[in-house]
Amino acid sequence: MAKQSKSSGFWAFLMGGIIGAAVGLLYAPRSGEETRRMLMSEGEELKNKTLTSLEQAQEKTLKSIQEAQQRAEDLNQEARERIAQLQKIAQEMAQEQRKSLEKGVSEAKETLKKK
Repeated sequence: MAKQSKSSGFWAFLMGGIIGAAVGLLYAPRSGEETRRMLMSEGEELKNKTLTSLEQAQEKTLKSIQEAQQRAEDLNQEARERIAQLQKIAQEMAQEQRKSLEKGVSEAKETLKKK
């Protein structure tokens, strides 16, 4: 929804500039040559503002992409660390269970030998 309002704001700005220029021309008491120069000047200004807006949008987009990549890399690293911790815990538990079973087998053998 935020993208849509930014985009519509840009188009509203652009249309407002065009409409304002047209209204200004209709009420301006200038010669044809002066009006053409003014139109060229305003057209160039509008073009420059549009290019600036596009460059800013591109910079913001690239920054957002870079931030998303960094977050993904951070999450990936965190997941790897957690997996390594879980593997270590699982190995320790398996060793404890193994020792416990070996102790139980050993005690059972001793009990059988006594009988």
